[in-house]
Amino acid sequence: MLYILSRIVFIFCAIYFLIMGLGLIFSPQVLIKGISDAETSPAITGILRGAGGSIIPYSLLYVLVCMDPFKRQWALTVLLLANFTAIVLDLVSVMLGEYKFSYALFDIPVEVLSITGIGIIYLIRKKM
Repeated sequence: MLYILSRIVFIFCAIYFLIMGLGLIFSPQVLIKGISDAETSPAITGILRGAGGSIIPYSLLYVLVCMDPFKRQWALTVLLLANFTAIVLDLVSVMLGEYKFSYALFDIPVEVLSITGIGIIYLIRKKM
């Protein structure tokens, strides 16, 4: 049962990050306009598109982990590190006043869910 739950978590995360990456690639203006009505430099738009391109392989990493998490320990470690880093950076941005905590709440729940899925796999592996 826990194994199935972890697979559901990984599939959800893969879909979430795929949609996020595609959104950043194909419509970064939506994100920019959602946060600020000010004109944004084309360089910022390009940076967001590039970030979207790097998020798509991240979602594929979730697919690989979902297929067989016990054989891809390295991928679990990469995802765990990435999620902890993302949470810390979100909270730092909030503390620096760069954006509101409500903006951080778009990603933090998914990142915590991912960490929980990884924790489930570690728990199952420990019991084996």
